[in-house]
Amino acid sequence: MSKRIIIVDDEMHSREGVRDSLVLEGYRVDTASDGWQAIRKIKDGRYQLAIINLDLRPFQGVAVDGWDLARIFRAYNPAIDIIIIGSEEQIDLRQKADELGVAEILEKPVSLLRLKALVRDISHTGDAGSAVAGGPQVKR
Repeated sequence: MSKRIIIVDDEMHSREGVRDSLVLEGYRVDTASDGWQAIRKIKDGRYQLAIINLDLRPFQGVAVDGWDLARIFRAYNPAIDIIIIGSEEQIDLRQKADELGVAEILEKPVSLLRLKALVRDISHTGDAGSAVAGGPQVKR
């Protein structure tokens, strides 16, 4: 059975481009365009991997950012692997990622080749950091 993935990104072209690329690799991929849609889907589905854009726009006046979603996803599925996509790499991003057990932080623009390789690595090992003693691997 192929890995089930959810992509959360409010930018349609980014979201659908990543989805199409991963579907071609044989993964089952769902998408969400905002935090609320993502929460509904995580409650109803069993995902092994979430790819979350940190910079989500508020929906109906309520801001739910990528970190909020990572926490919520962990509450529903503690074993889910999470890849965060952000505008820029910052020390505080790495600290939050470590706290939440995020597998990887990728900077925009995201290389689809890098992302697909990372998803393959997570799929084969169960965690991007499994080869690294002490926990998840976060981009440094």
